[in-house]
Amino acid sequence: MPKMSREELLRAEAIGSEQGWVSPLTQEDKEYFAYLRTVFKRYNIVPSKATRIEYDFVTRVAESEFYLQRANA
Repeated sequence: MPKMSREELLRAEAIGSEQGWVSPLTQEDKEYFAYLRTVFKRYNIVPSKATRIEYDFVTRVAESEFYLQRANA
């Protein structure tokens, strides 16, 4: 990948911001999604076939457990 000057990077960032591009996932985001997959497996729910109620349930369980673990660490 060619090196870009600071001005080019700032221009690219501004264009991305205008177009609604998203930033890369943080390490915490990656860990959360990995944990979310384990919760889906625990309850034998396939994410692509989950109903809205199942998906909401798994999301709430994963969020509460994941952030509780991080708070206790």
